[in-house]
Amino acid sequence: MKRKRAAAARIVAEKTRASAASRVLWAGLIRFNRKQAGPLRYTRNVLTVRDGKGPVLGGLILQSYWKESYVELLWLSEKARRLGFGSRLIKEAERRARRRGSILMHLNTYSFQAPGFYEKLGFKRFGGMAGSPRGASRHFYLKQLSGSRG
Repeated sequence: MKRKRAAAARIVAEKTRASAASRVLWAGLIRFNRKQAGPLRYTRNVLTVRDGKGPVLGGLILQSYWKESYVELLWLSEKARRLGFGSRLIKEAERRARRRGSILMHLNTYSFQAPGFYEKLGFKRFGGMAGSPRGASRHFYLKQLSGSRG
């Protein structure tokens, strides 16, 4: 019976129902992960840098689950670069991660972005790949968080 169902199944590139299909996929993965590893304790923090009038000059998105935190993105406008905001954002993200019990933080960056910046802040490179985009490389970083609860 299973073989017949598998033979009838097909791969579909979702166009009109992509959002609904994405929700089903995420729900399925989260259910599986919780069964295997316990509650995710997922949180998402969005930290921004704003000028005196309110517009966003940059920021950081931090996702946390289990005992780890992931810097989804860090971006600063030209106007906000080299003023210490990047370091302050990372330090605040680390503070929040420790407070929730994360023991490590990880991220990835491209060679044309800021690998040296993350290294100065104590992140250690644990992998990488070259050739995408052409002429560049992607770097993966990890930092053990000292003083974490749990």
